Amino acid sequence: MPQDDKKKKSGGLLNDLAMGLGLKDRDESYYHRTAKTIQRNQGGNSGMNYYNKMLDRGLPQRGGLFSFMTGGNQSNNTGGNNVIPRMFGYRDTTDMFDRGGRYASGGLYQDGGGYSVLANIGAALSGQDMGERQLYVDQYIDQQKGAGFAEQMKTAYPEYYQQLVVNAMRNM
Repeated sequence: MPQDDKKKKSGGLLNDLAMGLGLKDRDESYYHRTAKTIQRNQGGNSGMNYYNKMLDRGLPQRGGLFSFMTGGNQSNNTGGNNVIPRMFGYRDTTDMFDRGGRYASGGLYQDGGGYSVLANIGAALSGQDMGERQLYVDQYIDQQKGAGFAEQMKTAYPEYYQQLVVNAMRNM
């Protein structure tokens, strides 16, 4: 295989193993390589059938043996993903590491005990901008209604804000 092709693809044995086991997000080239391998090993239309099946599923970013430990933003966070983060009160793995604590992002690291303290000290020493803490539900409302809408409703119309939160939680 020419060197240029090797530079373009995200493959590599360890990278593909991590994607296949669900430890890393899969990209489209992962599915192409997997389809080629299936085709080479099984013949017929097996590779094309696999790729079409994955396309129908939207080329899921996570899957595999260890995908239950990770996850992403799934509708209502149901299913087998996010089991371990939910055991500790987090939405998903991203929620565990994106600062802001449970069901929020931005701002200081929170809810991690000593790890959060160390991360906050490191961020302060490096001059990192931590941004402001924002609840995921507020981010969702702002995406639907416009930037800053959730904050305005919290202060001006708290009852309406509560209705928005309930609806957002159903749809997130």
